Amino acid sequence: MEAAQPLYARYWLHNRGPAPLGGLPAVAHLHPHQLAVDADEPVRLQLTAVSDATDVALHGKVRLLAAPGWTVEMDELPFVLPPGDFLESIVDLTMPADTQPGLYPLRAELGVTGSAIPESWRQVVEDVCVIAVGATDDRVLRFVTDPEPVVVAAGETATLSVTVGTDCYADLAVEAHLISPWGTWEWMGPNSIGADLAARGTVDLEFEVAPPAWQVPGEWWALIRVACAGELLYSPAVKVVVS
Repeated sequence: MEAAQPLYARYWLHNRGPAPLGGLPAVAHLHPHQLAVDADEPVRLQLTAVSDATDVALHGKVRLLAAPGWTVEMDELPFVLPPGDFLESIVDLTMPADTQPGLYPLRAELGVTGSAIPESWRQVVEDVCVIAVGATDDRVLRFVTDPEPVVVAAGETATLSVTVGTDCYADLAVEAHLISPWGTWEWMGPNSIGADLAARGTVDLEFEVAPPAWQVPGEWWALIRVACAGELLYSPAVKVVVS
């Protein structure tokens, strides 16, 4: 099971390497991934659900989570996916009449159910279409604070953290990975965490630096990679000093 939930369908956009644990037996995709529209314009997207299973039909549903005030014609779609098959549907959205210019994500969350499948297959997988209304310089993801250098004594604990924010008018799921040299992975971590990022809000992402008492003094580095809805940020690298 992955630490950051839900899993992101287009995981390669987060530069995270191999597919998430569980292998993504089924995913949902919204097309297009990004869309620019004018205020009061109807919005139409295509939703695709695809199974990669080879020997079992997958049962579940896709939930569509729109920005507050937006309406979705069908916000929940149950499905049965035969092995290796796919389903397609049209998603029609209506924005409020007074919608301000900005970013309004639509999240499609696919969940597979049933007791005959592995637990890892029941992780929720989401895709996000970011709808830009009007002319806007808003950003899906941005750093509010960068990490600070860490100085910690062997046997003690310190925190390495960043704060990220969003200009989007809907809640989002964020995943963060701590990147540091080989030899530090046992005492810096966890490797990855997930967090909920509220609409137009911020969230702190914290990692622990806890060198064991027998750690030889020295100097290393660390940085934090943060991803959300296909957007990717790398913090500056900072010193990690064990005294």
